[in-house]
Amino acid sequence: MCVHAAGSLQNATAALLDNRERLAAQVIARERELEAMRAQIEDLARDALLFHQPVAGPLRAVVSTIRSAGDIDRMNRLALHVAEAVQRRHPDSVLPPEVRDDFAEMGRLAVALAVKASEVVRSRNVIRAIELDHDDDAMDVLHRRMFEVLMDPAWPHGVAKAVDITLLARYYERFADHAVAVARETVYAVTGREPDAIPI
Repeated sequence: MCVHAAGSLQNATAALLDNRERLAAQVIARERELEAMRAQIEDLARDALLFHQPVAGPLRAVVSTIRSAGDIDRMNRLALHVAEAVQRRHPDSVLPPEVRDDFAEMGRLAVALAVKASEVVRSRNVIRAIELDHDDDAMDVLHRRMFEVLMDPAWPHGVAKAVDITLLARYYERFADHAVAVARETVYAVTGREPDAIPI
């Protein structure tokens, strides 16, 4: 599911950067498919709890799966919000030129974090999972930079663009945070401990 969320955000970002309304519409149309996938995973996890009554490691894996499905669902919804912003402003571009490169980098980072989170879930590699927490720092820097740009008294694009930029920056930052949360759930599932408690 993380890979699907990454793909949705990658397409939403391309739509945002290039003002591609049709691509934004495809991201939005795919939301039902991704929602059905999340519901199926949660149903399978509930069935595992009900019929197999797992303990210890298997129980942690089921609980982590349920919680991760929620995080990934939110990642998909954040990608959807990016696509909706493109549609809402079309035919105008959402992004002014001053922030286009920043959003390209935010999109690249967020997609990379989601892909890495997916690899962590598959491999159950605790070290890579903990690395993801540090990888997210670059997104936080970009998110803060958006506020610096918007607080500049010389901002020439008005309030509506400032609101759009603020919301979009928040969507990308939250997407990255949810990817980190998925990796943290994997650490818990594998070790039974929170990532902060594990020395590297």
